[in-house]
Amino acid sequence: MKNHHEPGYVLHTRPYTESSLLLDVFCRQFGRFMLLAKGARRQKSGMRGVLMPFKPLLLSWAGKGQLPILTAAESQGHLSDMLGKQLHAAYYANELILKLLHRFDAHQDLYDSYDHTVRTLTEGEDAGTLLRVFEKSLLQEIGFGLILDHDVETGEGINETANYRYVPQFGPVVTEVANENGMQVSGQTLIAMREECFKTSESRQQARILTRNLITQQLGGRELRCRKVMNQILRYSDRRVNGRS
Repeated sequence: MKNHHEPGYVLHTRPYTESSLLLDVFCRQFGRFMLLAKGARRQKSGMRGVLMPFKPLLLSWAGKGQLPILTAAESQGHLSDMLGKQLHAAYYANELILKLLHRFDAHQDLYDSYDHTVRTLTEGEDAGTLLRVFEKSLLQEIGFGLILDHDVETGEGINETANYRYVPQFGPVVTEVANENGMQVSGQTLIAMREECFKTSESRQQARILTRNLITQQLGGRELRCRKVMNQILRYSDRRVNGRS
């Protein structure tokens, strides 16, 4: 089976034999899967500067089974390089796709969300807001979409001034008690997540905690490397600020 010029991104690469690469890729029509890039590590290979994360590509491949062979990779345009929070956010999005999507399951809406996230991160936009929107799209695609427009017990619309507890696999329920089961979140935050527009630091923080907790449940105990690395960086920074080496 041959496929030509499919829009896609490289999520991760690793060496294979002395001259080749194994690629985890995400394509709009085919979802997440692996490709073998023969000879891609050779000095004279035209793919050395192309097969990198966060570069929109047109991918062509041939073969059946779980490991088709890459036959061509063409750049779809140059995006600015990412640094700092933007780069970490992009790697985090890649890791979520690798861990939460099944191979060869097409997720066209999620691909479009990922494409928008990467392109907008390269423009220096707020990484936190972009990740909340991407996480929301990802949860929707894997069957655990957030309910953000009504109280699931009463059916009433979300009240901006009310407080809610968000019960996993159920939804938001209005509450006045802080220690009930579920994650605490304000009506303002639920509305901000629905509209994908965060105007306060409280809404940003609550949305981050909510989506991260829901995603952690879907990971089933698997640790995200990006989170581990960021936690190590934060601990190191804290030691330096407090005069400890």
